[in-house]
Amino acid sequence: MHIADRAIPADSTVVVVGANGYIAVETCEKLLDAGYQVRGTVRDVDRHRIWMHALFDAQWPDKFELVQVADFEDEGAFEAAFNGASGVIYPSMPVIFDADPTKVVDPLIRGVVNTLEAAARAGVQRYVLSSSSKAVQSTVYNEPQPHEIRVDTFNHQAIQQVRSGPVDASFERKLAVYSAGRTRAEPSFWNWVQQNNPPFVANCIVPDGQFGRVLDVNNLHTGPTSSTGQLIRALRGEWAEVGLDLAFITDVQDTARLLVAAVASVSIENERVFSYSVNRTWTDIRRKVRELFPDRPELVQGPDQGRPGRDVSAAPGPIARAEEILRTMGRPGFTGEGQIIRDFVDSVFP
Repeated sequence: MHIADRAIPADSTVVVVGANGYIAVETCEKLLDAGYQVRGTVRDVDRHRIWMHALFDAQWPDKFELVQVADFEDEGAFEAAFNGASGVIYPSMPVIFDADPTKVVDPLIRGVVNTLEAAARAGVQRYVLSSSSKAVQSTVYNEPQPHEIRVDTFNHQAIQQVRSGPVDASFERKLAVYSAGRTRAEPSFWNWVQQNNPPFVANCIVPDGQFGRVLDVNNLHTGPTSSTGQLIRALRGEWAEVGLDLAFITDVQDTARLLVAAVASVSIENERVFSYSVNRTWTDIRRKVRELFPDRPELVQGPDQGRPGRDVSAAPGPIARAEEILRTMGRPGFTGEGQIIRDFVDSVFP
């Protein structure tokens, strides 16, 4: 993978926190392809050692290692993992889906701050956090007026919803708390950087729905906030299990490329970069699968979602900046919708 203006030299060690996640696995692969040593942290090395080394060792022998970090909130948890590293990428904060904000917000913030403090002590040169579209806005269909997302847009509505909304165990409540947690965690990251003036350059990538290939289907996460899990259920017509409305979609490989660029490129400094490509609904994707695979009717089952309207937000500025970065890496911009879906089907439903 091409990086024109390296901030950290090839063969440096980059740590990927939570390396077994969907975006994280792709990030490990892209870092290795760019010539870096990769040290991935996982909560249980024994559980992930075999399949993760199987993905990378044949092509990049002795370039990938796993270390165990069982609890992101433990003081000193990341000391050994970050020792000697030039860069840190935190591709996905833990998914804590609970109606009680005290069980969600504080642990997320403590985990982020813990990695920042450890990175500063270790003397890393670059740190990248992957945030979430839920920190930007909640997806609302059929708004009366289109609105524009800017790099400084945050989801203050989710925080207010948690404060004033009903306290129950509904999916809607848990989603609001999840969104509020992401909204609180990312500003905590920026505030810490501003207040502590660390020795590293800090950047943030903000992804929305992540689709495309799956490198190891047997170890795919399909939980309530998983984009790929939601898509599998949407294609099956299992609408009661599709709790999230769709907005922007992006190729997971493009998000990984942006994460690598943010850790490795001199030209990206103190930026919030959005990995948003095109705006779609679940029904749009079902129709595209039918169009691309007319001889495979089993891929799309049941009726289309009876959900009128769509998200009407736009993000022309953030999208243009992300595509500019991708072009410096030899890409034409974001990967097209058709290729994203082909890659998904070819890996999940071969």
